[in-house]
Amino acid sequence: MRLVLIAAGAFLLLSIRQEPGPPPGAQQTSATTSAPADTGAASPLPRSAPTRLLIPSIGVDAPVTGMGLNADGTAGEPPLSKPYLVSWYADGAAPGEIGVAAFYGHVDSQASGPAVFYRVAQLRPGALVQVPREDGWTATFRVYTVKRFPKSDFPTDHVYGDTDQPEIRLITCGGSFDRTAGSYRDNIVAFGALVQNPA
Repeated sequence: MRLVLIAAGAFLLLSIRQEPGPPPGAQQTSATTSAPADTGAASPLPRSAPTRLLIPSIGVDAPVTGMGLNADGTAGEPPLSKPYLVSWYADGAAPGEIGVAAFYGHVDSQASGPAVFYRVAQLRPGALVQVPREDGWTATFRVYTVKRFPKSDFPTDHVYGDTDQPEIRLITCGGSFDRTAGSYRDNIVAFGALVQNPA
C-alpha cells in the first residue's frame, strides 16, 4: 500500500516555532535504501491500530494517536503542547500490515526541551521498535537504516513508496535550525522492517 501523503513542496513538518537546542545528528543522504534481505521478516498481520510505541534502546515509551492529513496535504503531527505523543498516519498501513506504517514525533520544543523523538537520529541498525496494537498483539520491527534528508528535497517515493513487506518509518526533524522559518531544515527518518509476529 502506498501512502499518498504529501503535496508538492509541502513535506511534513514537525517544525518548532521557536529556536531550541540542536538535536543529535544523523547521516545526510539522498541515496535509495531498501530493507536488507536478511532482516528475518515475519508474516504480515491483520490490520489493527497502534496504541503505543516503544524503542528500548533510546528510552521511548509513548502513546500513539491516529491522524490523517492537514489541509495543506502534509501529515498530521502531535501538537507542540504534547511533545511526548506520537502520531500515526491512520490512512496508511497499520503496523504489521504490508506497506509503510508511518509515525511522527517532535524532536524538541521551547517548552519541553527534548521531546519524544529527540534521540531517533541515534538509532543504529538492529535496534528494535515495538508497537502494541488494539488487538492486544505487539508488532516488532528492526531498524535497518537512519537517514537525514533536506525538507526542500524530501524523497517522498523512497520514504513512503510501495514495499512488499511490513515496514515502519519514524520521522522527526533534524539538521540545522532555520530561524527565519522557525523550523529545522531537515527530516530524520528511521527505516525498519517487521521481524517478529506477536506471541
